[in-house]
Amino acid sequence: MFKTTPQNALPPMRADGRESRAGGEQYCLSPLPLPTDSEYAVDLAHIDVRHDDVTMDIRQGASPDSMMTAGHMLSVGVVAMMAFFLVVWVGIGGFPPDPQLAAAWGGLYFVVLFTFVAGIVAVNSVLQRMPPIRLHRQRREVAFVVDPPGRFWLPVPHNLWLISTVGLALSASGFMGLIEIGEWLRGARESFPVGFLLMHVGGFAFFFVYPPLYDLICRLCKRERRTVLVPWEDVVAVCGFNPSLGPGAITGFGWNFALLPPDPERPGYTLPGAGIIVSVGGLPGALSQWEYIRRFMEEGVDATTTAAREWGVEWYDAYVAREKAECERTNDSARWRRFRRKRLWEHARFAHWYTEYRMKHILPKAVPRDWLAEWSKPLPKSQWAKPSQAVTELSEHLRAAYQRGEKFVEMGDIEKRFGVDVPKAPHASYPTLPFR
Repeated sequence: MFKTTPQNALPPMRADGRESRAGGEQYCLSPLPLPTDSEYAVDLAHIDVRHDDVTMDIRQGASPDSMMTAGHMLSVGVVAMMAFFLVVWVGIGGFPPDPQLAAAWGGLYFVVLFTFVAGIVAVNSVLQRMPPIRLHRQRREVAFVVDPPGRFWLPVPHNLWLISTVGLALSASGFMGLIEIGEWLRGARESFPVGFLLMHVGGFAFFFVYPPLYDLICRLCKRERRTVLVPWEDVVAVCGFNPSLGPGAITGFGWNFALLPPDPERPGYTLPGAGIIVSVGGLPGALSQWEYIRRFMEEGVDATTTAAREWGVEWYDAYVAREKAECERTNDSARWRRFRRKRLWEHARFAHWYTEYRMKHILPKAVPRDWLAEWSKPLPKSQWAKPSQAVTELSEHLRAAYQRGEKFVEMGDIEKRFGVDVPKAPHASYPTLPFR
């Protein structure tokens, strides 16, 4: 039988490399940060969370879409439990402390708590464990936070199975606890349900106690994350077009853009747990996203275009005002009522407010307060790192080719075509700093 898992890594791709595999395509835009034929340099994926004239932090930020999905779930659950409450009310004909009524209140609490854990606590736990990638254009270096190699006997705090299990135990203990408290109040139970109360409080405490405890154990076991400083010209940028596979069929296709740190000691591999991958609208979107990052590093922040922010209370109020003005202009009151009902059903204003809160207060917790403070300082111009000769020559050849109407993704082996010899990267470890 054929072995579907190769023993050796695939050869590392170079800039303008292209692969077709399993119904998808992959385009390599670097190493060697070469210009593409994209006219735009726009942060389409909204991964630029902070930048100045020297550094830029990129990471997956918060989005109001997940919060509005949680708001939709909350509305559905509350309406369902209120309907159950009315059925119980009519069935028992009054308001005695009946166990069915306690079950209705317990179910309502379960819905609220489940939505709170899934939409806020779980997402915050993930965001707080996702440090950004910091680019320093004067040093021409990129700082990645890398996980320790190998498996560990403790699950990471943002493990989805762990968060789901604790969240379910938290919600279930709250539901059963309210029912048992109702039984205790009406005298059907002799003792107060201390067990459910302890489980419930312990579930809340877990999300605050476990992450620092995990970091402490990792520090004692010498399995801390570390910051790796990768030369800018070694960073790998890839965009791919891949099918989404379902049971027995292809369910869709999607374009992704990834920025990854290579492993210098194992060509063809990347450093564990580092990098970023985001969805983009297509190959032009991926090229535009890459140009946004590349032009910041090569030309400065003035050469880029920051995408318009689509979250926050101010943006949401302006969005609602535009929709209202359009409905008034067309005299379409039914459209306005549908719009308002949908926004209220999704708790949209709260979603945008909390997204803004996340961006300002939750995302910064992913890194220590003084992370790379000394490294991030501006340098005197005499100490700025310069592009390599290969990058300079190839960039000139490519710009001339674009003037002739050629496209970046159709050029083939750029180094061979233009006769530029690119020195091989030394197989030496990159400089590392503790992530504290």
